[in-house]
Amino acid sequence: MLKQILDVLRKRSVMIEVEAELRQMLTLSKSLFDAASGAFAEGTEVGFDLYARDREINARVVDIRKKIVEHLAVSESKAVSGELVFITLINDIERIGDYSKNLLEIARALDGPPLAGRYLDQIRAARPGILLAFDESEKALFDSDQGAAHAVIERHANLSEVCEGIVKELLRDQHMKARDAVAFALTARYLKRISSHLKNVASSAVNPFSLIGYKQNPDATI
Repeated sequence: MLKQILDVLRKRSVMIEVEAELRQMLTLSKSLFDAASGAFAEGTEVGFDLYARDREINARVVDIRKKIVEHLAVSESKAVSGELVFITLINDIERIGDYSKNLLEIARALDGPPLAGRYLDQIRAARPGILLAFDESEKALFDSDQGAAHAVIERHANLSEVCEGIVKELLRDQHMKARDAVAFALTARYLKRISSHLKNVASSAVNPFSLIGYKQNPDATI
């Protein structure tokens, strides 16, 4: 379904521009997550103004909305599913930038000895899969790659369990310092939310518009 919609949209010049901006939004969001999560998990320096880059994403959201509304205002077509998909997904991509800023704020607010231990190991182990999900989500969205979509969906399900496990273990861990417990718990939540937004983007390749980000049936893997 998504492939047919994209094939139609790509015949309209303004929607080609929208697709290019969406691709750039995903690229920018990936760079934000990579830098912010690296700062938290590895102590690496962020080599650019993360907040300025996030504002660039926000500006693209406004521009895409404007282009789509103007396009719909003059279009004679009554088929608007593709436009609605894009309007929905730009919000998911924009939220990734917000959660990435939150990750960086935690990393910069930490005072005292560096974080260590099994919770940090789990967070470090989650990073490569989320970074890969950015690329797979782009393939799912723009190439209608259902294999990539299902890979993102399955990976998110696994990551959700890991993140929930971290929070539950922290609640039972009576020896963890409050500073460390708060940092790990918030980071686990942010990672889960970032992965969830990527899942929403990827699910556009396998779900109709009304079910983007949701299960099609009780036994579905989304």
